[in-house]
Amino acid sequence: MKLRGYRSSHRPLLTGTWLPGELLGLPLADWPALADPTTVPPPGEDTGELCVVPDTGFVRYHAIDWVHRRARLEIGLRPDAVHAAAPLLTAAVEHGLSVLNLRRLYGWVTPATQPPTDALTDAGFRTEASVPGAIWLDGRPAERHIWGVTRND
Repeated sequence: MKLRGYRSSHRPLLTGTWLPGELLGLPLADWPALADPTTVPPPGEDTGELCVVPDTGFVRYHAIDWVHRRARLEIGLRPDAVHAAAPLLTAAVEHGLSVLNLRRLYGWVTPATQPPTDALTDAGFRTEASVPGAIWLDGRPAERHIWGVTRND
């Protein structure tokens, strides 16, 4: 899977029914009917790097710290592209660590949504911390975990 640069024609990929800021943003099946979808802003000044896989989803390297070479990773997938989660995550890690020359990638994972953590561990991510009440989900605070991968060289 190859990541491409963002173009304005890719704008529909930036809106979906995943949790905001999620490391592996899979569409939620029980998204509330009256809830606004999550929207990621198109790239702008100092917003990080935004890459897409047309007709599949996006990868966003947010809050890039070029001095310490780390970034928060967010991924969003279209409902018909859930099967591409593992290869997209692997491509995102490879691009971040090799092409962008970052040393660390990290992101939010919400256990209540039951994400496929095997895809995360296969891509090199490990659980680093737990944050109770980090997000509001299903009418109550929900725990989020921080997962990270580090390039050791």
